[in-house]
Amino acid sequence: ESDRIIGLSSMCFDLSVYDVFGSIGSGAALVLIADQRDIVDVCQTVEEKGITIWNSVPAIMEMMVDNVDDNFMYDGMKVALLSGDWIPLNLTDKINRCFTNTQVISLGGATEASIWSIYHPIMEMKPGATSIPYGTPLANQKFYVLNYDLNHCPVGVQGELYIGGIGLAEGYLNDVEKTESSFITHPDLGK
Repeated sequence: ESDRIIGLSSMCFDLSVYDVFGSIGSGAALVLIADQRDIVDVCQTVEEKGITIWNSVPAIMEMMVDNVDDNFMYDGMKVALLSGDWIPLNLTDKINRCFTNTQVISLGGATEASIWSIYHPIMEMKPGATSIPYGTPLANQKFYVLNYDLNHCPVGVQGELYIGGIGLAEGYLNDVEKTESSFITHPDLGK
């Protein structure tokens, strides 16, 4: 009940689903921002409202940490949830410079599979890393890397990502053609 989530995403964007229902479900307070591009307002809100959870695309967080005053430092942020796009390799270090004691978590998935299906807590980057690992499936979610014949790809071999599990949608509303082209039933893995 003491958590405070900063609402940075438009209500038209799927990340807002967590802002609204995650706060309701956990008893956290949702603090809305009128303009996420107003860095001064965002910084003041974070400090004054005691924000503990940040949820945004990486670009919004990067814009924030790249443009704050050099003296800005806040230690009340417990977690920064970043999803919806590629995360720059140096972003975690930038975040930790401004928000001390913050756990940065990469999340991914598809709107059709409950928005988030996979996560990766970003601790430290391995030397020579070229990207942040995509992660591990969340509870009751499944991820498969399959080739064009829908067979499993060995580790290190490129393929297509397929998502399964309880969070997967049944299909697209009133769009049978798109549903049939996007949702498959695998002979061994199911839907």
